[in-house]
Amino acid sequence: MRRFLGVFFLLLSSLFLVSEVWALGLFEEAMAAKASGDAEKALRLFEECIAEGERVLDAFWEAGLLLVEEGRYRQAFELSERAIPVFSAHLEAHPEDHMNWFRLGYVFELRSSTGYFREWEKARTCLTRALEHAPENSFYLLHLGYVLYKMGEGKRAEEILRGILLREPLNLEVRYWLAVVLESEKRYREAEEELRFVLEHAPEDFGRLREVKKLLRKVERKG
Repeated sequence: MRRFLGVFFLLLSSLFLVSEVWALGLFEEAMAAKASGDAEKALRLFEECIAEGERVLDAFWEAGLLLVEEGRYRQAFELSERAIPVFSAHLEAHPEDHMNWFRLGYVFELRSSTGYFREWEKARTCLTRALEHAPENSFYLLHLGYVLYKMGEGKRAEEILRGILLREPLNLEVRYWLAVVLESEKRYREAEEELRFVLEHAPEDFGRLREVKKLLRKVERKG
């Protein structure tokens, strides 16, 4: 599970904080606590936001990301049980809200990644709904590709990932996951080509370097 999650946390937190009107108060204080590394204070304040109706969706989202980042999976999944109906009700009233379709899809994706839940189809449905309103959002498409790969639909996942690369050839995260899909289909030489491209173009701080090198060794042995 950590293999897929780790690289996304900072990006997810920064990308999806615009769904509700920004207001001074509890939520800002919670985010400040989170930024300072005070997880307990942040979680307490996020719960207060939820209880008091202040940026509820954002509070559920940030609290859930923080719990997963901290490795507190049981609490994260307990929180998700409360969050899912709230997101669902919001989306029923606001079906055009692609960002929160993504968020709900990501919740189902994470739950399914544990092996305790089988909600890949729900994740796909939510991501598809998000893409209806933001059809070229590469981040949404990447997650849909990952979900399809996990559902055993490698060909469709490959099609989506290659579609992103037509527009963004230097999207190294997408190239890594394309290599994962190709390796799963025993197309080792093609996977190796993608991985070598990543290594050639990746900056030193690219978050997947270790995984890229590990997968490259694997496909070299099998190829």
